[in-house]
Amino acid sequence: MAAGSQDQSTITIPVKEWIGLLKYPLNPEIKEAFRRIYGDEEVIEKKRKIYLKALKLFGEAYGFDSEVVISRAPGRVNLLGRHTDYMGGYVNPMATDTEIFAVVEARDDDWVFLRNMDPKYRPKKFRIGEEMPPKKIVDLDDWDRWTAEKFRERMRRGEHLDWDDYVKGLTIYFQEYYRETDGTFTKRIKGMNLLIGGDLPPRRGMSSSSALVIAVAVAMKEINGIEMPVGEFIERVGYSEWYVLTRGGSADHAAITLSKRGMISHIGSLPTRAEDVTYAPFPEGYSVVIVNSGVERPQDDETKNYLRVTAAEYRLALLWIKSLYPEYAQKLVWLRDVNTRNLKVDLARIYEILRSLPEKITREELRTRISEDYQGELDAILSNHREPREGYKLRQRALFGLAEAERAVVFPEFLKRNDIQGILELVRRSHDGDRVAKFDREGNPVPWNPGAFSTDERLDMLIATLRNEEASPEQIEAAQLYWQPGGYERSIPQIDYLCDIVYHELGSYAAAQIMGAGLGGDVEVLIRKDKIDELRKVLEDKYFRRYGIDPVMTVVYPGQGACLLSTPPKGPSFG
Repeated sequence: MAAGSQDQSTITIPVKEWIGLLKYPLNPEIKEAFRRIYGDEEVIEKKRKIYLKALKLFGEAYGFDSEVVISRAPGRVNLLGRHTDYMGGYVNPMATDTEIFAVVEARDDDWVFLRNMDPKYRPKKFRIGEEMPPKKIVDLDDWDRWTAEKFRERMRRGEHLDWDDYVKGLTIYFQEYYRETDGTFTKRIKGMNLLIGGDLPPRRGMSSSSALVIAVAVAMKEINGIEMPVGEFIERVGYSEWYVLTRGGSADHAAITLSKRGMISHIGSLPTRAEDVTYAPFPEGYSVVIVNSGVERPQDDETKNYLRVTAAEYRLALLWIKSLYPEYAQKLVWLRDVNTRNLKVDLARIYEILRSLPEKITREELRTRISEDYQGELDAILSNHREPREGYKLRQRALFGLAEAERAVVFPEFLKRNDIQGILELVRRSHDGDRVAKFDREGNPVPWNPGAFSTDERLDMLIATLRNEEASPEQIEAAQLYWQPGGYERSIPQIDYLCDIVYHELGSYAAAQIMGAGLGGDVEVLIRKDKIDELRKVLEDKYFRRYGIDPVMTVVYPGQGACLLSTPPKGPSFG
């Protein structure tokens, strides 16, 4: 690199030197690094300009002699494996070609100062030491309890979550990594001066908040000399977001960190094994289009509670299975472990296990039915949310989770076979597992029951088909777990309507599904490239005008995973 850097791994140089490197024409080594990250010349020039603007803003705020690192993290689009990371399943994501970046200077104290290029995010500051829990967080359940109580305290004081809370959670959870049981620290996480920027839009289902956390984490890891396996780093970053009361896993963070440009990643979770990640080329002739539904997910307490309830139902279903089938208990850590490969049983047996789950159950009933061996774990699960009025829907949630886990497992096989119609149908079944409503071609609602796929009668039919020696190959295929929707109910009617328009008008060429955690947000459409213009016209005519929404659609290309800007770029995705 330029003067000021000592070797490939030393990428901390003064702001004014970064500005010199990024002025037109680009320094040749930097240009090659940008080529590896971004590929296209037009994109490189766009990124050069935004980085240059950010560095000038940083210099004005903190000083042009400040020695900084620059880290970047893309968004992600998960093509298959919805709501599976926090039950240990696979995901099949790609990174986006848009990103969040952080310009970061290490401080000698524990103050963190944050600024954002977007003026709607006000400057923030906090001290890491003042935000720490009163005693060491001993495990994930402890972190779950403390963050939930912290949130409740803030709500009682009338405080609301803000953008700096993502960075607070990150610094707290990593500082806890170096905390001893007596309260002492083997390493102190340094304070930081930060400027955040980028072109990844927020609230669009592309995990912009996780991209923010990863961008800061990559820089924080560098300036603090944090050494830990990539998979553990990814999981710790993911769990740090529990501070803002999400209860997801680390699949988004793995995708953001490990993805490669032009590829779909196949990533396992709990644990995230970076060395086991595989890649497949994105389907030739196809694109992903992100469609703005016009409905943002509510940020109220009721919505947050519903998200926590549905996540908890996976864990409650697992406790039920372990209690009822103690012969399998030692093999079951996460719900994903209830599969034919792990239990050495046939698929009919899996359906029998699912059939044993209650369709609905109360907390009181759970306490009497779950084995005494798991009462402590049950208490921990129940402590982070309020009981749902309609009861816990364990059976339909578990069916969705296990079916979606299987869809995520078989997805690479469909890619390798170039079975486009099969891929599109898997996407549709995945969304069927999330939907709460269904519409015909004219836009009229038709009956839809998310619990219909997990009734006694339905499961008995699947079991009978699989055990019928005279069943046809087509019948056996239709009974496979990955074709069963289940009922997770994270969609909303308006998004279901949008997905149904895509099916009715472009069914042979496209499939649509809700993005991210759900309950609003955007829709991703996997579509043949030459049908994108038709998609725009159809949605303008049948969706955007109907709801009075500005038509916002974004074509997304598979981008490169998170890294530090250096020569060459430094990050796991370049391994």
